[in-house]
Amino acid sequence: MRRSLIGFLLAILLGLAAGLFYGWVINPGPVKNGTISSLRADFQTDYVLMVAEAYPNETDTAAAVTLLQQVNTKDPRQIVQNALLTAQQLGYSEADLQSLKGLQARLMNWEGAQ
Repeated sequence: MRRSLIGFLLAILLGLAAGLFYGWVINPGPVKNGTISSLRADFQTDYVLMVAEAYPNETDTAAAVTLLQQVNTKDPRQIVQNALLTAQQLGYSEADLQSLKGLQARLMNWEGAQ
């Protein structure tokens, strides 16, 4: 009984190793480089939130806009508005919503967005 259990475990490990070797070395899947604009809305919202938290000051608004334009080249104020709506629907924390609202307020006064 003990010998058959060891043989079974060895076969499982050998099959796992062979499968990993085949999938990673012999025939790996195609690499796809995605863009932020191709992400689902909830992940785009997470990205916009990270931008809001990374650039919390007025002086950083131009850098924040540059990153926001990776989501979409349209008006950055609309990008943040969409992210804020999605965040509210998904139940983001109040602190996260405040970060997004802060970025939205800075963009309303930012002259480069007009």
